[in-house]
Amino acid sequence: MKTTTLTVTCRDPIVSRDGRPFGSVEAARGNRMRIVGWPLPSVVAGSLRAALAKAAGREFTEDTIKELFRVNVVGFFPTCGETLYMPAPNDCAIHPELGPLRASPQPIAEGGCDWPDPNLQPVNLPADMAPEDFKPRDGPAWWPINCYAHWLAGGSVSFDNTFLKAPATDERTHVQLDANTGASQESLLFTTSALALAGLPRYGAEREKHWTERFAEIALTTRVEADSWAGETAGVLDTLHPLGGERRLAHWKATASEIWSCPTVVTDALKGTNRVRMVLATPAIFSGGWKPGWLNDQLRGSPPGGGPTLRLVGVSIQRWRAVSGWSLAPPRGPKPVKRMVPAGGVYFFEVIDETASDLVERWLLPVSDEEQHRRDGFGLATWGTW
Repeated sequence: MKTTTLTVTCRDPIVSRDGRPFGSVEAARGNRMRIVGWPLPSVVAGSLRAALAKAAGREFTEDTIKELFRVNVVGFFPTCGETLYMPAPNDCAIHPELGPLRASPQPIAEGGCDWPDPNLQPVNLPADMAPEDFKPRDGPAWWPINCYAHWLAGGSVSFDNTFLKAPATDERTHVQLDANTGASQESLLFTTSALALAGLPRYGAEREKHWTERFAEIALTTRVEADSWAGETAGVLDTLHPLGGERRLAHWKATASEIWSCPTVVTDALKGTNRVRMVLATPAIFSGGWKPGWLNDQLRGSPPGGGPTLRLVGVSIQRWRAVSGWSLAPPRGPKPVKRMVPAGGVYFFEVIDETASDLVERWLLPVSDEEQHRRDGFGLATWGTW
């Protein structure tokens, strides 16, 4: 397959809805559109596959649709200049005075815990690191890759304005129009929401500062793996095409970039260690909910595509989130709702056989269970030590 890196520049705020109903109040639906915090991998994959078919002048026949589903579309991350950004890892707790602290699996204290598997250890801060309880501060949503890699390799980080916060939300209130008269209909207001992805707020920036000091101008990057006409089209793609709902436009352009490669500090850290962390860079869909389907009853297994045999020791993830959607491929209609593990989730493993350095080859490759979910970009993983 041919691999191509694409740079995406959002011309408009992007609509990436959640699964809650949105429509006429008279139909007992919601009149407020709600969005997810970042475009889901399936949104990016669907938009890009349609762009490839249109750019190649292909009709959406059954054969074309099957070929498009075989196109691998992975990742949708911010870039600022030549710097790639990754979502904040879930094992980082920010102390009001001490700053970022690292959580890790800890022995079960007296009394035990109600954990989904007796072989798992709770992921907490060590007692000597945080002897007293505290309320963690909110941290940046996106980390520059150099700081992110340093954290994965076991180092500490300190936050500055190179770290970025979640995108601002663009909300618009509309009036429903009468199709016959063109006038507004009384009491029929509705609200739409979208993500402003032309720039992300800088962490810790003061509100009084100029826009250029408070926001970082960004582009977005994704990677495509395809063969035959789809691979050739992706390699020369340069087009405006809708991304997400409401036909909001983005510019898709093929570029030459090495920002997807595994940082050297991570490669060096994985040599000789027998304890590794898997951090989700995009939401993952597993058959066991929180638990990857490639782990057996003893919590052992190897990630899809190969690698060392791992044993799960601890998990630090947020509450599950729902993903659904609407299929434009026959049979058209709503997709079933599935549970996904949010990006930033951390899985702590021990290496049973082979070497952890083999995981360098699995850097930013998907670890979801089903092949189509992996092709859609669910479950991209980075690796580090603990």
